[in-house]
Amino acid sequence: MNASYIFAAFVGIFASVAYGSKCQLGSGDEVLEKGPSRLLIVGNPIIDMTASVDYSVVEALNLIKGESKGLVTPDDFKRLGDSITVQARTAGGSSGNVARAYGYLGGKVAFLGRCGQDEFADQFSQSLAENGVEDLTIRIPEKFTTQLYSLVTPDAERTMYVLSGASRTLQSSDVDESLMDEFDYYVADAFVYFGDERVALTNKMVDAALSRGKGVITLFSNMTCIRRSGDALKELADKSTYISGNLEEYSTLYGIPNREDLFRMFEDRTSGSHPQHKAVIITMGGMGAMVIYQGKRYIVPPCKVDVVDTSGAGDFFAGSFLYGVLNGWNVRKAGKFAVAMVGDILSHMGISISEGTHTKINEIKGIA
Repeated sequence: MNASYIFAAFVGIFASVAYGSKCQLGSGDEVLEKGPSRLLIVGNPIIDMTASVDYSVVEALNLIKGESKGLVTPDDFKRLGDSITVQARTAGGSSGNVARAYGYLGGKVAFLGRCGQDEFADQFSQSLAENGVEDLTIRIPEKFTTQLYSLVTPDAERTMYVLSGASRTLQSSDVDESLMDEFDYYVADAFVYFGDERVALTNKMVDAALSRGKGVITLFSNMTCIRRSGDALKELADKSTYISGNLEEYSTLYGIPNREDLFRMFEDRTSGSHPQHKAVIITMGGMGAMVIYQGKRYIVPPCKVDVVDTSGAGDFFAGSFLYGVLNGWNVRKAGKFAVAMVGDILSHMGISISEGTHTKINEIKGIA
């Protein structure tokens, strides 16, 4: 996907979304929180195995392109693996990516989830440590670590084929409410909001956060989650200080197909002295992202890169932008962190962070 095409698309959407409507634009100078803010993220520890495939591979598996399929048998997973060439194997999972982005930028964050007792768990833990994330993962000896094939089609979109392992066995008893005493925000991952035990865990920790005067952040994660748990996710989002997802996820969840109507709803929800949300993050692919806060709109421009693989881009945007606004940076700087991180993730196969990205981040921070 050509970078100049993406930038041209951004110019068009900026004109139609921002200037073409009677709305108030944020300057980007606004600081939403002084910080620093410490996050507790409970999610699915997953190892991503990325492969370039033709559209026919996705069609043959009866997958919805761009979404996720679980409940895959080990035999089916192996059969697919034997037929493709893996080009990158990295620690992943939606909430894991958010944690790594937040930690990489210097934020204080802990990640909790269930892994097997295997080499994949070791790789996941190593990745957390390398990116400054406190590792609270739980090893389950009789289970294997969840894995997925990230199937990247020629349009750079990824479709997930998941072999669920230990992460799916997460229990409400794995986390005590008192853990929230150490954190400022609980991050709820929509992928975890499925199954009685994991829903109970999420609800318990959301209540623990709110009862302590702490905040909640909801990550919509994928359209699969919206279709599967939409009503419950909407209730969760209504309690959240920050929400992050893509335009399709928001439109589907709230039943508002008109983009302008959706934006106006969130302008209302972020306005006043006691807003329902501090900020709503809406990613729009090659058209950048819309952030709505204090009743205002602020557009983060897209990355001017040739897109190779979109895997994890939304997660890294959320983690990077949240790092900025939760740690005393203004909205403009938060957007720059997100663009720098996502630009790197989009430019290669897999979801590892390239060497040299720290230099870009330090330039944004003003560190020599």
